[in-house]
Amino acid sequence: MYQERPAALPGAVLWTATSDGTPSRVLPDGCLDLLWSSRSGLLVAGPDRTAQLSVSAPGERWQGLRLQPGVGPAVFGVPADELRDAIVPLEALWGRAAREAAERLGG
Repeated sequence: MYQERPAALPGAVLWTATSDGTPSRVLPDGCLDLLWSSRSGLLVAGPDRTAQLSVSAPGERWQGLRLQPGVGPAVFGVPADELRDAIVPLEALWGRAAREAAERLGG
């Protein structure tokens, strides 16, 4: 089940989903998302040029913060085109700071 609501950050959206194992289509929206997966940890999803098929294990939980177009590069410290059509671990961008954030969020 997928749900979303406005975030405290203007223009951003918080969303949650729990997979039932059925693939779902993610449409391109020009946004960068900070993702947390119960299976994969903290990730960053770049802007996609085409729709993507997302496949998750049954019961896998997701939480995301979708940033409006143009905001993500300032938050993640890389140009959006370097993340285009990609999902990368936050640690690849932030190093130790990402590990510390994951530890705080895990608590």
